[in-house]
Amino acid sequence: MSADKRRGKLFYHRLLDFARKDEKLDFLSDNALNTVDWQRLTPNTKHTWLRSDTEDEFDSFIPIGSRETSESCVFSDHSIGVQTSRDAYVYGFEKDALLHRTKRFVDNYNAQVDKYKHQTPKPDVDDFVDYETIDWSSTLKRKLVGGQYADFDRSYMRDSLYRPYAKRYLYYSDMLVHRPGHFRLYFPNEYAESENRVIFHSGMSSEKPFMALVVDCIPDLNVTSPGTGGAKCFPFYTYDEDGGNRRENITDYALDQFRRHYSDTRISKWDIFYYVYGILHHPGYRERYALDLKRNLPRIPFAPSPANDAVGATHRVARDCQPGGFWTFSQAGAQLADLHLNYESADRYPLDWQSTRKPVSYRVEKMLPKGKVDSSEGNYKVYSTLKYNDTLTLHGIPERAFAYRLGNRSALDWIVDQYRVKTDRRSGITHDPNGYSDDEQYILKLIERVISVSLRTVDIVEELARLPFRPESTD
Repeated sequence: MSADKRRGKLFYHRLLDFARKDEKLDFLSDNALNTVDWQRLTPNTKHTWLRSDTEDEFDSFIPIGSRETSESCVFSDHSIGVQTSRDAYVYGFEKDALLHRTKRFVDNYNAQVDKYKHQTPKPDVDDFVDYETIDWSSTLKRKLVGGQYADFDRSYMRDSLYRPYAKRYLYYSDMLVHRPGHFRLYFPNEYAESENRVIFHSGMSSEKPFMALVVDCIPDLNVTSPGTGGAKCFPFYTYDEDGGNRRENITDYALDQFRRHYSDTRISKWDIFYYVYGILHHPGYRERYALDLKRNLPRIPFAPSPANDAVGATHRVARDCQPGGFWTFSQAGAQLADLHLNYESADRYPLDWQSTRKPVSYRVEKMLPKGKVDSSEGNYKVYSTLKYNDTLTLHGIPERAFAYRLGNRSALDWIVDQYRVKTDRRSGITHDPNGYSDDEQYILKLIERVISVSLRTVDIVEELARLPFRPESTD
């Protein structure tokens, strides 16, 4: 940026999206700053200097959620993902090991409460606490000063999506979790996990490309890793904390707006839920509003309808119905949701398992991709061979599977990244994914299942990409 201090003007220039590091350095080394075609910036009414050309259009769509109101938007309530501030202690692949670890954490914390209570005068909490056995956060320090004890309860153990397609157990305790979000109202019990669905997307100000995923368990705040701005989560149902009083979280306002726009009273709130999921996967939507999505929660346009879209039916489109419009997006969203929710039972893509020595072990330490090359389809790396361990190598990974991106990684890359034995440097705690399932081939089968999910997702998204997602794009 360059500023004219005398007149208080601000000028801006940006390189092409997805420019590589070496391209940026070349730009600077060529002394290009002397010949830059600067763009003068003018703030809008929200005092935003870096404006998008599409902000007025984006603002005309229905907001997915709002901080100011729970009515004039699609979802009445939403939450950030769970922020623990002590992942090593409260997340784990092995349930028994996690219970043992959290029990010890609770005992150590309660001992600190006892000790602090007997201090006269009270010392500064930052100087008092023991950082060797407890990973402290601001909320836990306040509870210590307030004399609040933690209790240990096995019922706090819950399923969680820690990273895309990588589940872990979570000790979901209000004492041990820094910011628990609203998930006691979204998944108060196992039954809610069987019927409720949550769409989450990467947060505003994310450095990584926009992504969305549907889940049936508690997602972490940094589900696509730190730097994503924090996952924003939108459930279909909300409950009281005891699991009763189930309520649909999609507003009557949204239902009325969709029914009026499409002149179709058959549209249900579940149809709208899946429609939103379909829209959020449209490549044109993500590209056109990329800058808007970094500043605001998504807004949902009305996809233009073909002339005979009225013959559509819930979650399906009649054979003589032209593609496009509400029902096509809702159907695509439902198909994507089914794939992404049920990935652990998806059909397996047949990879070539080649043993390099006997006996073959199915234990993983750290998987290693072999022969990475640039993709022919995008700005990312691909590989066809994955060294699973010293006794087993997987061959025949299709390049197309890497086109399914979640942030800056493919779904397969998330599996490779997460399913490895890793020791947390600060706490010394080791997380071993081999103990997550009783099936010793779970991780191997998961790789093949996620490849199948990726390929089918790419097919559906490519079909969506050919359809208009906003009225102005019908041509």
